[in-house]
Amino acid sequence: MRRAGRRPWVGAVVAVVAVVAVVLTGCGGDAAGPDLRPDTPQPSSTSTRAADLSGADLWLSFEEETLGYDGATAYPDAAGGPGVGRVLVASGGAVRPAAGADDSAVSIAFPAPCRAVSGCPRGLVEVPPTRSLDAGTDDFEFGATVWLAADQATGASNIVQKGRFGSGGGQWKLQVDSEAGFPSCQVRSGDEVLVVRSDTTVADSAWHRVVCRRDGEGLAITVDGSVARRAGATGSVTNDEPIRVGSPGLGDDDDQFHGRVDDVYVRIDR
Repeated sequence: MRRAGRRPWVGAVVAVVAVVAVVLTGCGGDAAGPDLRPDTPQPSSTSTRAADLSGADLWLSFEEETLGYDGATAYPDAAGGPGVGRVLVASGGAVRPAAGADDSAVSIAFPAPCRAVSGCPRGLVEVPPTRSLDAGTDDFEFGATVWLAADQATGASNIVQKGRFGSGGGQWKLQVDSEAGFPSCQVRSGDEVLVVRSDTTVADSAWHRVVCRRDGEGLAITVDGSVARRAGATGSVTNDEPIRVGSPGLGDDDDQFHGRVDDVYVRIDR
């Protein structure tokens, strides 16, 4: 039985990619501004009081970090599970601590938008695949608290997902899919794809709590309590893919998120 609240991580972490903080002229830097530390005063926020996530199947609060033998950064599961989020970067990118949302000291900030055709800074947090994080046919939900400035909304940018387009076994993801900053949820199983979008922007330099939920009636997205729903059926979502936060990958064509993320979680109704 998991204990309520945030608990220290117990175990060993082997992280494979070190965080390299490099500022590239014209295309890089910290999405949260230069040298933003957790004790920096946070921006104004909407109502982001989070529910108790200690019973989730995965909860990345980012308030505790560990270092691997090679100095790489990793984030343990604040709900006490075995999952560990490892920082992966490319092209001089960095994933840095930043001021958190309400009731939270720390969030993480991703690389800033970059105008170059290739070689832009990239960064993500990856939780290795495990069957305990596969929803199958069960009802489940996933979400995060996000902060995004208007000039960080570049169109498609992925906040959290398990699986990619075309992945065997299906996919689920939460993303911002317009320059206006409207988020959407997607669940795919086989050829069945269900997408629901919110008409509430998150690209306004304020914290927003965004939750996706798949149940027997369809798929819903909730932004700060405002719900949009789409009816439809999706089958089993079970794949061998990791959960990735901030981007689906480190390639030039991957949809990098450029803002801040806090309290990422997955909860499966078993």
